[in-house]
Amino acid sequence: MKSFSELKKEINTLTGSLLLIGNFDDKKFPLTKGNNLSDIYYLNSNNFTDSTVDVSLKDIASNIHLKELHKYFKDGVDNIYCNYDEIKDYIPSFFRESLRITKKNIYIVFNNKKNYSKIEKKYKRYNINCTLYSFNECNIAIIEANDIMVNPIKEFYYYLLDKVESIYNYISENV
Repeated sequence: MKSFSELKKEINTLTGSLLLIGNFDDKKFPLTKGNNLSDIYYLNSNNFTDSTVDVSLKDIASNIHLKELHKYFKDGVDNIYCNYDEIKDYIPSFFRESLRITKKNIYIVFNNKKNYSKIEKKYKRYNINCTLYSFNECNIAIIEANDIMVNPIKEFYYYLLDKVESIYNYISENV
């Protein structure tokens, strides 16, 4: 994928359901009319009112914590498209929940490329292909989850490691 227009074509060929997390402007969310999506769910994006999208938008409430996504999406969603700024404080929870509910791909929009390494490290544990694309408009990571099965013991182990790492980082930054 060499251009933002190619990404726009890819996004508009997605099928099934899409979960949006965070606020996006037109430059960072390349969805146009005539897409193949059946449902778009949005979380924490109160200003998403795109009149060019002809799919029913379903607000799943702005007070849902990322730790509880699997409760609301028991059947899962096909794709997730999220803004890194919205999930950065909940990376361990988002990582675990995104693997539980995603059937196809996860798209994460970054303002800063250096944040990509944190995400890539976590998804590479499960041998998931992660690719970062840099455009003038934004940086987008595409994580190919494709119905990955996650072992609950391994998931809990990595969750604990992430918590210990976040506590260590918090202490080292504030001391």
